[in-house]
Amino acid sequence: MLRKLVTEMGIDWDQVFALIENGEAYAQLYQDEELKRQYCVQGSPCFVLNEGRQVLYGNVGYRIVEANITELLEREEHLEGASWC
Repeated sequence: MLRKLVTEMGIDWDQVFALIENGEAYAQLYQDEELKRQYCVQGSPCFVLNEGRQVLYGNVGYRIVEANITELLEREEHLEGASWC
């Protein structure tokens, strides 16, 4: 089944199979799982913002995503050159 899906997508099956056989595909999958735990990802799709301080997941509307990103960008502009020391 996997081979059929891969070839239907126009991807070289031999390359995919080689990555599975040498363990590289499993290593990447494990790394993704570790990142999921690190950022407390609970669903999909998921947007991790502000170095993991904010996580939006699931059926989040465009305006909510836009507002959060705009807020982060504007805050960065205001903090440029600021020092908390």
